[in-house]
Amino acid sequence: MTGAFYNRTRRSSSIPRALIRRGRVLELPVYYLLRLSDLAREGIEHSGSHRFADHIYRSAPSGRGAIGRWLDARLLGLPAVRSVRFRYAAARDELASFLVGRLQHDPDQPLDVLSVPCGIPRELADAAALVRGQIGDLPSSVRFHGFDLDPAVLDEARHFAEQHGLRPFETHQGDALDRSAYSGRFDFITCTGLAEFLDDDQLARLYGIFFDVLNPGGLLMTSGMRRRRLSDYLLRLAEIGTYYRGPADLERLIAPRPFREVRTRPDDLGIQTILTATK
Repeated sequence: MTGAFYNRTRRSSSIPRALIRRGRVLELPVYYLLRLSDLAREGIEHSGSHRFADHIYRSAPSGRGAIGRWLDARLLGLPAVRSVRFRYAAARDELASFLVGRLQHDPDQPLDVLSVPCGIPRELADAAALVRGQIGDLPSSVRFHGFDLDPAVLDEARHFAEQHGLRPFETHQGDALDRSAYSGRFDFITCTGLAEFLDDDQLARLYGIFFDVLNPGGLLMTSGMRRRRLSDYLLRLAEIGTYYRGPADLERLIAPRPFREVRTRPDDLGIQTILTATK
């Protein structure tokens, strides 16, 4: 895919110059203030990058000086940001429940878990830790896979997996919308944070690929989010292009694929929608 699918949607070489060109000079102080926050600066410099998402998942405020850390904490507390953290927790818990259920039924069955795009695979590592706490060590028949377009991200993912005892962990480089880039079949697929960068045709095609590479009885867990005015303003300021969708939108786009069961559930804030689909 093009560079946009490295989750970097920024088009202007200089956002300050772009603001001046558009006559939005009064927004320059907001821009420079936001750059004190590590979360906002990552978003501005690299759009919706894997580090941007992981900063939200970790929820540990950091920034330049006391003001930067204070601002970072305020941004991490925004409803839309908390809803993004919810999707990480939902993926972690859904995967842990899936693995426990399957392994209790047959502890020796091979299970392949795929994250697309994997970024820093925190939800996989934390789910594996939850499973260990309930039933002990995972058998080697459970294999984790990270899929991403960016080879540098896959290097980070491998390092993170090694540090957090997530093994075996295999990486796959490719375009998420290219069926030929997927090797093998999977029992669980988690895909969060990608739908916001895809138009309807692309997302429907992605759902079709996931249906194709899932084993019978396999589970897809994905997400979408609704628009919130303040967070949308901040995303647009950073030139992070976003597609917003609610439960009905996700259900409509996945409906052409003959999944046996499709369920959607919103978070408590009504912003993030979690969709699970069983083949």
